Amino acid sequence: MQDFARIQSWLRERFPRHPNIYFGVSGTSLLYEALKFESRTLIIFPAFICPSLPAMALRAGKSVVHLDADPLTLHPKATALETCLAHHDASNCTVLIDHSFGYPFPGLACLRTRFPGLLIVEDCARALGVSIHGRFPGEHSDWVLLSMYKTITGPRNGAVLLTKTPLPLQEHPNVPVTIRERAATIGPLRFFYDLAQRGRRGFLPPPRGLKSPDWTPQYGFPSSLCMARFAAELDRFETRSVARNSIAGELVEKLSGIEGLECIRTAEGCQPAGNFVSFKMRNREDRDRTLSLLQRNGLFLSRTWNLLPLNYEILAETFLDGHAGSRELWDRIAHIPVRLFLSETRRRRLIQALNLRSGL
Repeated sequence: MQDFARIQSWLRERFPRHPNIYFGVSGTSLLYEALKFESRTLIIFPAFICPSLPAMALRAGKSVVHLDADPLTLHPKATALETCLAHHDASNCTVLIDHSFGYPFPGLACLRTRFPGLLIVEDCARALGVSIHGRFPGEHSDWVLLSMYKTITGPRNGAVLLTKTPLPLQEHPNVPVTIRERAATIGPLRFFYDLAQRGRRGFLPPPRGLKSPDWTPQYGFPSSLCMARFAAELDRFETRSVARNSIAGELVEKLSGIEGLECIRTAEGCQPAGNFVSFKMRNREDRDRTLSLLQRNGLFLSRTWNLLPLNYEILAETFLDGHAGSRELWDRIAHIPVRLFLSETRRRRLIQALNLRSGL
């Protein structure tokens, strides 16, 4: 209960416009439950997003539209979003704005001004710490979605939904802490786990001929371990956020000098969360080969979701402006989890490996 109170207190201080706080094991499931109480029928998603989100919306009985990503920023272009909304009744629309991998979407204030009847869901799952023109998230959105397990190491569950108006969401019992989650908090066990991960199979090509994303809701209250570790993270949030952003800035500077790599741009006047540094490589083959080789050397990067909405037949007609930008990102993007590279030695090894990746 003490951890629960600490988290609630921190959230109420940082998100004063969103006094209603709901906890769950899955952010997508929290949205599913919330959307069932919404009469709005259309949801607009970025095309560069986990396919479980549009799958959830379809299961909730909503219509879905996807807007393609700008491969320079990870976000839909503001002009495309406004054009889409101009052809629909905003009071019947929900739009999910994802600060993708902690890179802030800068157009929320303009979106709210132009479409005051719109329901805006601000997805901060990987973006706790984002600053938009000096402001914390939540100023212009109706709902804010946070992830606990994507922010901290160890737990595999935990999400928070913040809303301006109350919702009749059902409470669920705590999920138990698994042996794997306990083990992830023990340094020596994590070391041996990382050694084992070096030998796992590389990045496989995605399957073809997929009909529909496989998604079912997950219910429960975050585990005690998740709550404790998230509360501890929030207690040291300011210090850690500054440190992560400093390291992220250093990585961007050094990556920018490596041939064949292109860093994702941060919008002017915005500060990324610093949880990830994202960059594009020449092509899928170069990206997957490099990440597999880095993995064998104990340097764990990720390539983002293995599948996007564009991979599913049921969603084929939902892309208003195509999906060329999202496909480019799907083929070329890589992400550095900053929390794995807090050590200067590991950062130096990573940059050296990327510079010499043809000979890894």
